[in-house]
Amino acid sequence: MKKFKATLFLLLIVFCSHAQLNIYSALTIPDSLKKDADMVMREENIKLSIKDKNTARYEVHKVFTVMNEQAKGALNIGWMSDKFDFLDDAEIKVFDALGNKKNTITKKEMNSYNYGEGLVPEGKVTSFQVSAPSYPITIEVNYSTKYKGIFNLPSYKVESPWRSVQHSVFEVEVPAELGVRYKLLNTNHEPQIKQDGNKDVYKWELQNLKAYKLEKRSGSPDNYISQVLIAPNKFQLDEYDGDMTSWKNYGIWINDLYAKVSGLPEERKQFYRDMVKGAVTDNDKASLLYNYMQNNMRYVSIQLGIGGWRPFPASFVDEKKYGDCKALSNYLKSTLDAVGIRSNLIIIYRDYEAKIVDEKFPINDFNHAILCIPQPKDTIWLECTSTTLPFANLDETTLGRKAVMITENGGVLVNTPARNFKNNTESINTVIEVNEEGGAKVKINYTLYGDGRDDMLRYYHDLKEDEKRRFFIRNAEWKQPDNFEISNSENKANPYLVSATMDYEKIYSFNAGSKLFFEPRLYPVFDEDIPEYANRIRDYYFTCPYQAIDTTVYKFPAGFNVENVPKNKLVAFPFAFYTCNYNWNEATRTLTLITLLQIKERVIKAADYKKLVDFKKQVLADMNEKIVMKKE
Repeated sequence: MKKFKATLFLLLIVFCSHAQLNIYSALTIPDSLKKDADMVMREENIKLSIKDKNTARYEVHKVFTVMNEQAKGALNIGWMSDKFDFLDDAEIKVFDALGNKKNTITKKEMNSYNYGEGLVPEGKVTSFQVSAPSYPITIEVNYSTKYKGIFNLPSYKVESPWRSVQHSVFEVEVPAELGVRYKLLNTNHEPQIKQDGNKDVYKWELQNLKAYKLEKRSGSPDNYISQVLIAPNKFQLDEYDGDMTSWKNYGIWINDLYAKVSGLPEERKQFYRDMVKGAVTDNDKASLLYNYMQNNMRYVSIQLGIGGWRPFPASFVDEKKYGDCKALSNYLKSTLDAVGIRSNLIIIYRDYEAKIVDEKFPINDFNHAILCIPQPKDTIWLECTSTTLPFANLDETTLGRKAVMITENGGVLVNTPARNFKNNTESINTVIEVNEEGGAKVKINYTLYGDGRDDMLRYYHDLKEDEKRRFFIRNAEWKQPDNFEISNSENKANPYLVSATMDYEKIYSFNAGSKLFFEPRLYPVFDEDIPEYANRIRDYYFTCPYQAIDTTVYKFPAGFNVENVPKNKLVAFPFAFYTCNYNWNEATRTLTLITLLQIKERVIKAADYKKLVDFKKQVLADMNEKIVMKKE
């Protein structure tokens, strides 16, 4: 009996040790890796094999456990392919919490469709949405991608928010004579480097990395995701040889790529010369050409690096009236050339959150093209995909960042214009005519510049009337009226104007006997999400710097007397400013309050975060004050 028990005990030890190795079971995840983790990377093996400057293979095996619904996005698995990098094979396996396999999905069972409006050679999306009846759920993904050209090489994301890593290996194999460059972002994990015959092998191996929390509004993922960027020295793409060891050489390659697709036939050049013959200055000529493009060309979304880097010829855009960002920029450049105005292509990353561009580490990490016209004083910057931006204006997705200007001598790093809060101005004028019953007729006039104007044109301008009313109340957060009429600029003018009339059966918030309590204004002038943290680690990012100027005028009938008016308020920090001033005119029974809110800086340093929280508290406290009127 003792011998049986001893044997049983040994079997249990063996069973438990094997259970510890079962990466498919959520029960075997160490407690230290569960803390703050919405997802746990159980096992990851990635190998990038570069054969030559035109050929590479990317092989991935990974097993991860999705712990809860917050990480359900990881269950939507997909790949984009084109003629330069295409999915060779893929397989997905699904396991329950105990590690029991529930399903296997092969590549042919996944969803597949073309993208890019048929203009991307071999452009295809392959995807599959894994259904999670419960959590945790474990997924195994195996796939391989073939690269025809090593212009864009995949990065290795080591750590990201709310995700722990049990074991991960990333290996890069490259011919020694070709070489490869790497850059570490937010990590100090250097690789093991060895020679294997005529190849260099770089290997990163990491394990037991705990999850970390992400504070709200932490800006670009480049600020916090630990990753390894990989870039080639020499490369080939679409039979064009290139060198990426300097930004100058990067720009030379772009120049060569555009050389055969720039320019217009002589008769079309004459067309554009005739168009601008009445203009006096180069600025006037460029404005005419830009407006013509806005009114006649259609933007087709084919991102840089997809479907070939060479754009459609300028003559194609001129004839067909459409193109993507690089095609439209190349077209406008060709029209400017035709009238004797020099311009430069700009390669840039477009998003509210910018990529980090390192002067010492050239890499193709861009997704957009714009244009600039160098000037002795102020360079003219042109967004060629927008039908609404005024001439010589960029929006918040391309302002304030580094980009590559393509010159005759190659690439040069430049800075796009800095953000300025005054460029994003929202001015609101509200007149509230209160009646004897405490209801009111309200007239509102909005004047919008910059980012607010762009949002209205993008999300509001083309809506139906009912949709416009709903959008306005929902997004501007106005007090819900009983009746509501709205109108706006008929065209996409700058500034953009919105006017509205609203009727309220009861305009005051509440009453205490004969005392009526009114809100200072009918919408929140400041509603940013600024949570309190005991010790903020990362800088805080607003969407953009801006200012709001509000004038609210209450007109009261006879019988309404002032009981209490809030005191004037001033809150000032170097990065933000708020003031609200009240004025009661007894003769006209009019109360006027003028509010100015300025968010002067987009980025608030972590060291100043407590001051930002203090700013928010003071502003909200003032916004929550009440105007008290006594009714006879």
